Amino acid sequence: MAIPQIQVKSNVRELRKNDDPVPDDEVRAVQFMLAFVSGGYSPFDRALRPADGVDGRFGPKTDERVRRFQTKEKLEVDGIVGEETWTALLERWNNFQTVG
Repeated sequence: MAIPQIQVKSNVRELRKNDDPVPDDEVRAVQFMLAFVSGGYSPFDRALRPADGVDGRFGPKTDERVRRFQTKEKLEVDGIVGEETWTALLERWNNFQTVG
C-alpha cells in the first residue's frame, strides 16, 4: 500500500537582507532557529546574548547565517529565506522539538 503524499502550503513570507531599522518578529524567529539548529545556542545552557544575533533585523550577519545554512542543506545559496529555506529550517527545527 502506497503512503499518501501531502503537500502543505505555508503562509510565511519571504525574508531577505534589508536596511530596515525596525525589528521584525519573523526575522527574530529565523535568527533563533538558525542559532539553535547550528549548535551555536541552546536555551538549556544559557540565556540569549546579543552576540547570538537574535535582534529581528535581517542584516549582514543574518544573511551570512542563512547562506551557511543553505550551503549545509544543499539549497540554492542566495541569502533569501524563501519557501525551500523555510521548509528546510522548519524541518530541522521540528526534528529538535520531537527528539526525546
